[in-house]
Amino acid sequence: MRRFWRKASGVEAELVRLERRVRRMDAMTRAVFLMHRLDSLGYVEIAQRLGIAVGEVERRMAEAMVALVEADAND
Repeated sequence: MRRFWRKASGVEAELVRLERRVRRMDAMTRAVFLMHRLDSLGYVEIAQRLGIAVGEVERRMAEAMVALVEADAND
């Protein structure tokens, strides 16, 4: 399956840009974003695992999404 994506036009470059954007996030925001998007964890479970409030998880996810949108606008 991975080979398919590497062959698809422009996908490899977009993955590189996305990875760069995620790496620019601070550690906590990146952890929250990846736990939610890649591990499919809900906000309550993320909050419990990281020992933070659910409101903090919500704030970090919003921050991550803004960072990705702003980075996309600047590419």
